[in-house]
Amino acid sequence: SSLLRIEKTNFFQVMGVVFSMIGVIVIITQLNIEKIKELSFNKGDLSIIVAMLSWALYSALLKKKKLELSQLSLLQVIITSGLIFLLPIYIIEMYQGRYVALELPFFLTLTYVVLFPGLASFICWIKGIAIIGANRSGIFLHLMPIFSTILAIVIFKERFMIFHLIGAMLIITGIILSSKKNKHE
Repeated sequence: SSLLRIEKTNFFQVMGVVFSMIGVIVIITQLNIEKIKELSFNKGDLSIIVAMLSWALYSALLKKKKLELSQLSLLQVIITSGLIFLLPIYIIEMYQGRYVALELPFFLTLTYVVLFPGLASFICWIKGIAIIGANRSGIFLHLMPIFSTILAIVIFKERFMIFHLIGAMLIITGIILSSKKNKHE
């Protein structure tokens, strides 16, 4: 949002993003410089980058332009847009003979994903941007590697390593820094 001149960025926010990004890189590379050389981009990576940039733009514009739509109306517009974009992919999958088994586990999973990561997190995100702004709320996306690490340890029994701790500490330091205000703010 600072690039679009929607919100001003202070020194602490810049340093917070730097610390947090280094923390994310530490977790991704596992503190192994050779892993950086191995990183390569595929089509999925490109779509993730486009999605992240779109989300950042959406978050910044949400703060700039107070929409006449209520939060639930906005959610409905986004869900409808998502369905329109995903429908062709679903049709292609069906044409190729790949169907989803419409059984109880599918419906339970779908219900969970719709209610919690979908609906609840989206509403919280909109309220967060309204309260603290896109600059300060955006940094919290860097918590994903920490939560992914916790889930990998709990669910997949991965070992907790020193790079997890270092990365998490850098990310949390970044979040704390980016939440600070300059003395004149």
